[in-house]
Amino acid sequence: MTTNNRPVLHGLHHITAVTSRAQGNLDFYTKTLGMRLVKKTVNQDDVSAYHLFYADAIGSAGSDLTFFDWGHIRPVRHGAGTVHESGLRILGGEASLKLWIEWFDQQNVSHGDIEIVSGKPTLAFQAPEGQRLRLIADEKSTTDVHPWHGSPVPLSAAIVGLGSVGISVADFAQTAAFLTDVLGFTQNSEDKALFETGPGGTGAQLRLQASDYRGSDGAGGVHHVAWRVRDGAELTAWQDHLESHGYRTSGEVERHYFRSLYFRIPGGILFEIATDGPGFAADGEDIDHLGETLALPPFLEPRRAFIEANIQPLDYQPSLPSKS
Repeated sequence: MTTNNRPVLHGLHHITAVTSRAQGNLDFYTKTLGMRLVKKTVNQDDVSAYHLFYADAIGSAGSDLTFFDWGHIRPVRHGAGTVHESGLRILGGEASLKLWIEWFDQQNVSHGDIEIVSGKPTLAFQAPEGQRLRLIADEKSTTDVHPWHGSPVPLSAAIVGLGSVGISVADFAQTAAFLTDVLGFTQNSEDKALFETGPGGTGAQLRLQASDYRGSDGAGGVHHVAWRVRDGAELTAWQDHLESHGYRTSGEVERHYFRSLYFRIPGGILFEIATDGPGFAADGEDIDHLGETLALPPFLEPRRAFIEANIQPLDYQPSLPSKS
Protein backbone atom coordinates (compact mmCIF):
# COMPACT_ATOMS: atom_id res chain seq x y z
CA MET A 1 0.00 0.00 0.00
CA THR A 2 1.27 3.47 -0.90
CA THR A 3 0.05 6.99 -0.21
CA ASN A 4 1.15 9.74 -2.60
CA ASN A 5 3.79 7.33 -3.95
CA ARG A 6 5.09 6.67 -0.46
CA PRO A 7 4.61 3.21 1.09
CA VAL A 8 2.77 2.95 4.40
CA LEU A 9 3.75 1.43 7.74
CA HIS A 10 0.72 -0.30 9.27
CA GLY A 11 1.75 -0.12 12.92
CA LEU A 12 4.17 -1.85 15.26
CA HIS A 13 5.31 -5.35 14.26
CA HIS A 14 7.58 -6.26 17.19
CA ILE A 15 10.01 -4.78 19.67
CA THR A 16 13.27 -6.62 20.28
CA ALA A 17 15.01 -6.03 23.60
CA VAL A 18 18.05 -7.47 25.38
CA THR A 19 18.37 -9.66 28.46
CA SER A 20 21.44 -10.97 30.27
CA ARG A 21 19.39 -13.48 32.26
CA ALA A 22 17.36 -15.68 29.92
CA GLN A 23 15.72 -17.84 32.58
CA GLY A 24 14.64 -14.89 34.70
CA ASN A 25 13.40 -13.12 31.59
CA LEU A 26 11.35 -16.16 30.57
CA ASP A 27 9.83 -16.45 34.03
CA PHE A 28 8.88 -12.76 34.22
CA TYR A 29 7.27 -12.41 30.82
CA THR A 30 5.37 -15.71 30.90
CA LYS A 31 4.49 -16.00 34.59
CA THR A 32 4.32 -12.42 35.86
CA LEU A 33 3.01 -10.76 32.69
CA GLY A 34 1.27 -13.84 31.31
CA MET A 35 2.46 -13.47 27.73
CA ARG A 36 2.81 -16.59 25.61
CA LEU A 37 6.23 -17.88 24.59
CA VAL A 38 5.40 -18.38 20.92
CA LYS A 39 8.90 -19.10 19.67
CA LYS A 40 12.11 -20.28 21.32
CA THR A 41 14.83 -19.96 18.74
CA VAL A 42 18.30 -18.44 18.42
CA ASN A 43 19.63 -15.16 17.15
CA GLN A 44 20.21 -15.94 13.48
CA ASP A 45 23.35 -13.77 13.49
CA ASP A 46 24.70 -15.16 16.78
CA VAL A 47 23.57 -18.74 17.42
CA SER A 48 25.10 -18.74 20.91
CA ALA A 49 22.20 -16.51 22.01
CA TYR A 50 18.54 -17.33 22.40
CA HIS A 51 15.91 -15.25 20.65
CA LEU A 52 12.72 -15.51 22.72
CA PHE A 53 9.38 -14.28 21.36
CA TYR A 54 6.52 -13.39 23.74
CA ALA A 55 3.16 -12.51 22.23
CA ASP A 56 -0.59 -13.08 22.31
CA ALA A 57 -2.21 -16.51 22.00
CA ILE A 58 -1.46 -16.92 18.29
CA GLY A 59 1.67 -14.80 17.83
CA SER A 60 -0.09 -12.03 15.93
CA ALA A 61 2.05 -9.45 14.18
CA GLY A 62 1.98 -6.41 16.43
CA SER A 63 1.95 -8.42 19.66
CA ASP A 64 5.57 -9.63 19.83
CA LEU A 65 8.00 -8.47 22.48
CA THR A 66 11.21 -10.39 21.80
CA PHE A 67 14.58 -10.74 23.51
CA PHE A 68 18.15 -11.50 22.55
CA ASP A 69 19.97 -13.30 25.37
CA TRP A 70 23.49 -11.92 25.76
CA GLY A 71 24.75 -13.08 29.15
CA HIS A 72 27.72 -10.76 29.59
CA ILE A 73 26.31 -7.50 28.23
CA ARG A 74 26.34 -4.44 30.48
CA PRO A 75 23.08 -2.78 31.58
CA VAL A 76 21.38 -0.24 29.33
CA ARG A 77 22.15 3.42 29.85
CA HIS A 78 19.07 5.42 28.91
CA GLY A 79 19.53 8.61 26.95
CA ALA A 80 19.69 9.89 23.40
CA GLY A 81 19.82 7.10 20.86
CA THR A 82 17.80 4.61 22.90
CA VAL A 83 14.24 3.40 23.27
CA HIS A 84 13.20 4.60 26.72
CA GLU A 85 9.82 2.86 27.03
CA SER A 86 7.81 0.02 25.48
CA GLY A 87 4.03 -0.03 25.68
CA LEU A 88 1.80 -3.09 26.13
CA ARG A 89 -1.90 -2.86 25.35
CA ILE A 90 -4.35 -4.47 27.76
CA LEU A 91 -8.07 -5.07 27.54
CA GLY A 92 -10.45 -2.94 29.56
CA GLY A 93 -10.04 0.44 31.20
CA GLU A 94 -8.81 1.83 34.49
CA ALA A 95 -10.35 -1.06 36.43
CA SER A 96 -8.06 -3.43 34.52
CA LEU A 97 -5.02 -1.41 35.55
CA LYS A 98 -6.10 -1.67 39.18
CA LEU A 99 -6.07 -5.46 38.83
CA TRP A 100 -2.53 -5.24 37.55
CA ILE A 101 -1.50 -3.01 40.46
CA GLU A 102 -2.77 -5.64 42.90
CA TRP A 103 -0.88 -8.36 41.04
CA PHE A 104 2.33 -6.31 40.78
CA ASP A 105 2.22 -5.58 44.50
CA GLN A 106 1.95 -9.32 45.20
CA GLN A 107 4.93 -9.98 42.92
CA ASN A 108 7.06 -7.03 44.14
CA VAL A 109 7.10 -5.44 40.69
CA SER A 110 8.11 -1.78 40.77
CA HIS A 111 5.36 0.43 39.31
CA GLY A 112 4.02 3.96 39.27
CA ASP A 113 0.50 5.29 39.61
CA ILE A 114 -2.24 5.25 36.99
CA GLU A 115 -1.84 8.27 34.74
CA ILE A 116 -3.46 9.49 31.55
CA VAL A 117 -1.15 9.52 28.53
CA SER A 118 -2.45 10.41 25.07
CA GLY A 119 -5.98 10.21 26.44
CA LYS A 120 -5.67 6.66 27.79
CA PRO A 121 -5.19 5.31 31.33
CA THR A 122 -1.69 3.85 31.67
CA LEU A 123 0.56 2.26 34.28
CA ALA A 124 4.36 2.47 34.10
CA PHE A 125 6.40 -0.38 35.60
CA GLN A 126 9.82 -1.98 35.40
CA ALA A 127 10.96 -5.51 34.62
CA PRO A 128 13.63 -7.08 36.88
CA GLU A 129 16.50 -5.92 34.64
CA GLY A 130 15.15 -2.38 34.62
CA GLN A 131 13.32 -2.45 31.29
CA ARG A 132 10.83 0.40 31.24
CA LEU A 133 7.36 -0.76 30.28
CA ARG A 134 3.89 0.77 30.31
CA LEU A 135 0.49 -0.93 30.33
CA ILE A 136 -2.00 0.98 28.19
CA ALA A 137 -5.73 0.43 28.74
CA ASP A 138 -7.15 0.19 25.23
CA GLU A 139 -10.83 -0.55 25.87
CA LYS A 140 -11.97 1.18 22.66
CA SER A 141 -9.61 -0.75 20.39
CA THR A 142 -11.28 -2.17 17.30
CA THR A 143 -8.45 -4.56 16.41
CA ASP A 144 -8.86 -8.31 16.77
CA VAL A 145 -7.44 -9.55 20.06
CA HIS A 146 -6.30 -13.00 21.16
CA PRO A 147 -5.56 -12.99 24.91
CA TRP A 148 -3.48 -15.89 26.22
CA HIS A 149 -5.09 -18.05 28.89
CA GLY A 150 -1.84 -17.93 30.87
CA SER A 151 -2.58 -14.37 32.00
CA PRO A 152 -2.26 -13.97 35.81
CA VAL A 153 -5.13 -11.47 35.78
CA PRO A 154 -8.59 -12.09 34.27
CA LEU A 155 -8.58 -12.34 30.48
CA SER A 156 -10.71 -9.20 30.43
CA ALA A 157 -7.54 -7.34 31.52
CA ALA A 158 -4.90 -9.41 29.70
CA ILE A 159 -2.02 -8.10 27.59
CA VAL A 160 -3.01 -8.37 23.93
CA GLY A 161 -0.43 -6.42 21.95
CA LEU A 162 2.18 -3.72 21.69
CA GLY A 163 1.37 -0.12 22.47
CA SER A 164 3.10 3.19 21.98
CA VAL A 165 6.91 3.05 21.93
CA GLY A 166 8.99 5.91 23.33
CA ILE A 167 12.34 6.94 21.87
CA SER A 168 14.94 9.48 23.03
CA VAL A 169 17.08 11.51 20.62
CA ALA A 170 19.50 14.40 20.79
CA ASP A 171 17.81 16.45 18.05
CA PHE A 172 14.02 16.38 18.35
CA ALA A 173 13.35 18.47 15.23
CA GLN A 174 15.62 16.38 12.99
CA THR A 175 14.05 13.08 14.03
CA ALA A 176 10.52 14.50 13.87
CA ALA A 177 11.14 15.64 10.29
CA PHE A 178 12.40 12.17 9.34
CA LEU A 179 9.36 10.50 10.90
CA THR A 180 6.90 12.72 9.03
CA ASP A 181 8.70 13.45 5.75
CA VAL A 182 10.34 10.08 5.09
CA LEU A 183 8.40 7.48 7.09
CA GLY A 184 5.00 9.14 6.70
CA PHE A 185 4.06 9.48 10.37
CA THR A 186 1.54 12.13 11.37
CA GLN A 187 2.53 14.44 14.23
CA ASN A 188 -0.30 15.19 16.64
CA SER A 189 -1.30 18.84 16.36
CA GLU A 190 -1.79 19.25 20.12
CA ASP A 191 0.69 16.75 21.57
CA LYS A 192 3.83 17.36 19.51
CA ALA A 193 5.61 14.38 21.06
CA LEU A 194 3.03 11.94 19.65
CA PHE A 195 3.38 10.44 16.17
CA GLU A 196 1.08 7.92 14.47
CA THR A 197 1.39 5.81 11.35
CA GLY A 198 -1.00 3.82 9.16
CA PRO A 199 -4.35 3.36 10.88
CA GLY A 200 -3.19 5.21 13.98
CA GLY A 201 -4.23 4.16 17.45
CA THR A 202 -2.21 2.76 20.32
CA GLY A 203 -0.61 -0.04 18.27
CA ALA A 204 0.73 2.43 15.71
CA GLN A 205 2.12 5.18 17.92
CA LEU A 206 5.54 6.54 18.78
CA ARG A 207 6.41 9.11 21.43
CA LEU A 208 9.51 11.22 20.87
CA GLN A 209 11.55 13.03 23.49
CA ALA A 210 14.82 14.95 23.48
CA SER A 211 17.68 14.01 25.80
CA ASP A 212 20.91 15.85 26.60
CA TYR A 213 22.64 12.63 27.62
CA ARG A 214 23.97 9.99 25.24
CA GLY A 215 22.60 6.54 25.97
CA SER A 216 23.85 3.09 25.06
CA ASP A 217 22.15 -0.25 24.47
CA GLY A 218 22.40 -3.05 27.00
CA ALA A 219 20.49 -5.49 29.17
CA GLY A 220 17.11 -4.07 30.07
CA GLY A 221 17.12 -1.94 26.94
CA VAL A 222 15.68 -2.23 23.45
CA HIS A 223 17.79 -3.36 20.48
CA HIS A 224 15.38 -2.31 17.73
CA VAL A 225 11.79 -1.42 16.88
CA ALA A 226 10.02 -3.12 13.96
CA TRP A 227 7.10 -1.75 11.95
CA ARG A 228 4.58 -3.72 9.90
CA VAL A 229 4.07 -4.15 6.19
CA ARG A 230 1.75 -6.69 4.60
CA ASP A 231 4.06 -8.48 2.19
CA GLY A 232 7.30 -8.58 0.26
CA ALA A 233 6.10 -6.11 -2.35
CA GLU A 234 5.54 -3.48 0.31
CA LEU A 235 8.92 -4.29 1.86
CA THR A 236 10.65 -3.79 -1.50
CA ALA A 237 8.81 -0.50 -1.95
CA TRP A 238 10.19 0.66 1.40
CA GLN A 239 13.73 -0.29 0.46
CA ASP A 240 13.44 1.69 -2.76
CA HIS A 241 11.86 4.62 -0.93
CA LEU A 242 14.49 4.82 1.81
CA GLU A 243 17.44 4.41 -0.52
CA SER A 244 16.03 7.03 -2.92
CA HIS A 245 16.14 9.45 0.03
CA GLY A 246 19.79 8.63 0.71
CA TYR A 247 19.36 6.23 3.63
CA ARG A 248 21.39 3.02 3.79
CA THR A 249 19.47 -0.19 4.42
CA SER A 250 20.40 -3.79 5.09
CA GLY A 251 18.58 -4.93 1.99
CA GLU A 252 15.90 -7.57 2.43
CA VAL A 253 16.76 -10.20 5.04
CA GLU A 254 14.98 -13.57 5.22
CA ARG A 255 14.05 -14.31 8.84
CA HIS A 256 11.91 -17.37 7.99
CA TYR A 257 8.96 -16.18 10.09
CA PHE A 258 8.95 -12.83 8.29
CA ARG A 259 11.12 -10.82 5.91
CA SER A 260 12.93 -7.76 7.17
CA LEU A 261 14.64 -4.52 6.23
CA TYR A 262 16.90 -2.67 8.70
CA PHE A 263 18.03 0.96 8.83
CA ARG A 264 19.02 3.59 11.37
CA ILE A 265 17.01 6.74 11.87
CA PRO A 266 18.57 10.15 12.61
CA GLY A 267 19.68 9.83 16.21
CA GLY A 268 21.02 6.31 15.72
CA ILE A 269 18.13 4.07 16.77
CA LEU A 270 17.77 0.88 14.74
CA PHE A 271 14.42 0.45 12.98
CA GLU A 272 13.19 -2.62 11.13
CA ILE A 273 10.35 -3.04 8.67
CA ALA A 274 8.93 -6.58 8.72
CA THR A 275 6.26 -8.46 6.80
CA ASP A 276 3.19 -9.83 8.57
CA GLY A 277 3.81 -13.33 7.25
CA PRO A 278 4.40 -16.14 6.91
CA GLY A 279 4.20 -16.26 10.72
CA PHE A 280 5.31 -18.56 13.51
CA ALA A 281 3.81 -21.72 12.03
CA ALA A 282 6.23 -21.50 9.08
CA ASP A 283 8.56 -24.06 10.68
CA GLY A 284 5.74 -26.58 11.15
CA GLU A 285 5.42 -26.08 14.91
CA ASP A 286 1.90 -26.93 16.11
CA ILE A 287 -0.06 -23.82 17.13
CA ASP A 288 -1.01 -25.60 20.37
CA HIS A 289 2.65 -26.20 21.24
CA LEU A 290 4.39 -23.01 20.16
CA GLY A 291 7.57 -22.26 22.07
CA GLU A 292 7.90 -25.65 23.73
CA THR A 293 10.97 -26.81 21.81
CA LEU A 294 13.95 -25.12 20.19
CA ALA A 295 12.83 -24.03 16.72
CA LEU A 296 15.39 -23.38 14.00
CA PRO A 297 14.99 -22.00 10.47
CA PRO A 298 15.93 -24.47 7.71
CA PHE A 299 19.39 -23.01 7.11
CA LEU A 300 20.33 -23.64 10.76
CA GLU A 301 18.91 -27.18 11.04
CA PRO A 302 22.21 -28.82 9.97
CA ARG A 303 23.81 -27.13 13.01
CA ARG A 304 21.13 -28.18 15.51
CA ALA A 305 23.33 -30.60 17.47
CA PHE A 306 26.06 -27.96 17.85
CA ILE A 307 23.59 -25.23 18.82
CA GLU A 308 21.79 -27.37 21.40
CA ALA A 309 25.10 -28.47 22.93
CA ASN A 310 26.27 -24.88 23.36
CA ILE A 311 23.17 -23.10 24.58
CA GLN A 312 21.92 -23.14 28.16
CA PRO A 313 18.74 -25.16 28.81
CA LEU A 314 15.68 -23.22 29.92
CA ASP A 315 13.05 -24.44 32.37
CA TYR A 316 9.67 -23.74 30.81
CA GLN A 317 6.31 -25.27 31.69
CA PRO A 318 3.64 -23.79 29.40
CA SER A 319 0.31 -23.07 31.00
CA LEU A 320 -2.44 -25.38 29.77
CA PRO A 321 -5.95 -24.32 28.79
CA SER A 322 -8.62 -25.00 31.37
CA LYS A 323 -10.67 -28.10 30.61
CA SER A 324 -13.66 -26.88 32.57
